[in-house]
Amino acid sequence: MRLFGWLIPSFRKGTYVIVDDPACARGKEAETIFAYLDPQSKYDHNLYGIPKRHSKGLVISLIRYKNTAGTETIYYGVLLRNILYAIEEAHLARA
Repeated sequence: MRLFGWLIPSFRKGTYVIVDDPACARGKEAETIFAYLDPQSKYDHNLYGIPKRHSKGLVISLIRYKNTAGTETIYYGVLLRNILYAIEEAHLARA
């Protein structure tokens, strides 16, 4: 969510969310994002898979990520069935 030009997260750690759109970070971008979302490598990562639509998951961590084009987005580390996915804020809904 953007408020007066500031990027503010909509969800907190420990809240349950529903995956509205199963698009998530993949490939090289996902590797760098997972390095920040799960620095201790507690959870299994899924670099190329996508979660099921309307599945319910737990927010483990969140980061602000600026890609090579210069746009800044918020990525959430969502735990679904013991697999961690990196999902953008726009693709999540409140449970």
